[in-house]
Amino acid sequence: MFYLGVVCPALPLEFARMESAPPPPAGGAPPPDATRAEWRSLARLRDRVEAAARELERLRSENAALARRVLDLQDARDAAGPGVLLDAGETPEALRTRIEGYIKAIDRAIAAGTAVDATPSSPDAPTSAAS
Repeated sequence: MFYLGVVCPALPLEFARMESAPPPPAGGAPPPDATRAEWRSLARLRDRVEAAARELERLRSENAALARRVLDLQDARDAAGPGVLLDAGETPEALRTRIEGYIKAIDRAIAAGTAVDATPSSPDAPTSAAS
């Protein structure tokens, strides 16, 4: 059994003992209700610990897969060399249009002799030089 990444060999034996009811006391009388409730409580706790351990293992596996994906993306970026990275879902044509919009805004600002915001919301958006 794993508990937070540490092997606990004594735990499975103790949990196995909890699966069955405790032995009746010496007179053959059944154990008191409190003892049965304690066993049920311990069994529920064991189930929760096992579920947490499974979730921890799943998250570790997912984390390892994501780390591999990041390395793959970094390798691909390094192999591509210097260049422009596109935004998610952006096409080269959309990038070209966006850059041309910046160039037009800068050209208008130079022609007007004033400084303007070079990040218009769209390439055709009016700038302060055009206002």
